[in-house]
Amino acid sequence: MGFAKEYSDNLQREINIDVDALLEAVQSATDSEVKRSQDNESRHTVTVGDKQYPSFGELASAYDLDIRDYAVTEVNR
Repeated sequence: MGFAKEYSDNLQREINIDVDALLEAVQSATDSEVKRSQDNESRHTVTVGDKQYPSFGELASAYDLDIRDYAVTEVNR
């Protein structure tokens, strides 16, 4: 399972994102191939077809998804 930290302008803080769930939602919304960058420098970059998105927030926004729906929250025990 893939998780990533990204700063959210909506929440004004860094959030943990379930990347696999986000990419799966984007894949179901498009006929194009969805590929996540394997490069450490641009590990938040995703390519859908021939369009590149530099952050998971921009990717979610492009497909009218709310990035908060893919946020991972920690439960205090």
